[in-house]
Order: sequence, then C-alpha cells, then structure tokens
Amino acid sequence: MTLLQLEYPLSPDLANELSCLLEEDVVAFSWYENKQLEWISQLIFEGSQEVKLKNKISKFFNENGLKWADLHSSPVQERDWLLDVYKNFPPLYLGKFYIYGLHIQEALPKDMLPLCINAATAFGSGQHESTEGCLRALSELAEQYTFSQPLDMGCGSGILALAMASLWKVPVIACDNDIEAVRITQQNAHVNHLEAYVKPLLSEGFSIIQNQSFDLITANIMARPLCQMAGDMLKALSFNGFIILSGLLNSQAEGVIDVYRSHGVKLVDQLFIGDWSTLIMRKENRG
Repeated sequence: MTLLQLEYPLSPDLANELSCLLEEDVVAFSWYENKQLEWISQLIFEGSQEVKLKNKISKFFNENGLKWADLHSSPVQERDWLLDVYKNFPPLYLGKFYIYGLHIQEALPKDMLPLCINAATAFGSGQHESTEGCLRALSELAEQYTFSQPLDMGCGSGILALAMASLWKVPVIACDNDIEAVRITQQNAHVNHLEAYVKPLLSEGFSIIQNQSFDLITANIMARPLCQMAGDMLKALSFNGFIILSGLLNSQAEGVIDVYRSHGVKLVDQLFIGDWSTLIMRKENRG
C-alpha cells in the first residue's frame, strides 16, 4: 500500500469540519501550529484515494469561500509508527488514573488506578487533550457520585469505558461504529482484567441500545456528531444523569452547550486543556 501525505493551511474550526467529511477516506487527519503560528492540516491517505480526496477538499474550500490551489502530495516515509509511539509514550498521571503502555517497566503507583493502553489502531491513549479532559472529568465526578449504568459512546480504544469500570466496578457498555475499535476495546479490557465489566458493541450511534437508560454517558467524538446525536443521547440519559462531552475545540464549546441546553440539560463544569474543551452536563429531574 502506497501512502501519501498532503499539507495546507486551514483554521482549526474548518479542519475539524473537514476531518469529519473525510474520515472514511483517509488513514489519518491532524492539524498543528507551525513556527510561523499558522495552523496546518495534514492528511495521510492511500494513493488510490488522491483524486477523490482532492475533489472533496476543493469543493469544501469553495463552499467556505477559500482559495484552493492544486497542492502536490508526497510519499510518506516507511517506518514503524507504533514503535515510534511506544518510544515516545511516557506514563501519564491524569486525575485518578495512571495510563501506561506495556513498555513501561516501573512499579505502578499504589494511590492511582492503573490502565494499560498501548498505542493501537483506535483513538484513545490518553495523550490527546480531549481524552485527558474526559479522564479528569470522570475523576471529578467520582469525588461526589457513584454510577451503576455507564455508557461510553464512540469508545475508540475503550479507555473511558475502562476508566469507569475501574472507578465503580459496574458493567459498562462501550459502543463504536468501527469494528476495529470494538476489537481493540475488547483486547484492552482483557489486558486490564476488566472484561467482566466492559461490553463492547458495534453500533451506529444509539441504534442497538435503544430503550436502554444510562446514568452516565461519555462521548469523546467531535462537535458536529455530538450535536447531531443530542436528542438520542438525552433520551438515553436518566433524569439527574450526567454526560461528559469532549472532542471539541474551545471555540466550538458554546455551540454544543446551546444545543444540549435546548434538550433540558445544564452545564456543571467546563474543563479547558489547551485549545480543547470537555463539558460536564446534567439532566435535571422533572418538576
């Protein structure tokens, strides 16, 4: 398989939108700030997808009033990316959790909940600010509340489902629309001896868990799908239940908050980590 990469300047808000549009067509999509303080988007994709991708990007630029030049892609240097990640993946201390990979040989801290999460083919190693925000939000809630029916929507590696199972030792449903994420979550549950608690399910949104009720829902995805599934999420959330929403930039948070408030939930807390926000919201009881 020949992999190509393409880079171009684009604001984080538009990069987030474009990443949703292209998620089925690329191997990886990221954006970063260069030394000139410009935001640069980077795509890595199979060579066979180049024409299709450029057509989609060109249309997106035109719809948003941006100038589009036919940029030239370049080959991606062959290397063992997972090995590189392992070498640069130090243990993380996030709230009540100690996140580490199998390559870490040091003794586990006794005053934290250890979670072994290796770099893999599903999102969620604890490195990203949105995952960190969710783990800190769970730690914050655990100071005052216990939960018996948690759900991790869009589970990726399963790190949030594992975190909830570790905190409360209760069954946790972990849903994703990617079969690879479901497989990795099952694998990580086994590695962490939490397979008795974590139940990974392949599901497009809430499609296979309709009519089920949850007292805590985590969703670390992106602003647009968070808004699109607000109705289904609030229907599944029990009264006085909490939701933790992440995967959104600070500039997108207010829009997401407004959508969820319109469905009858209130903002409890907002965690800021760099350019990213994590929201803790609660569905208030009737009357």
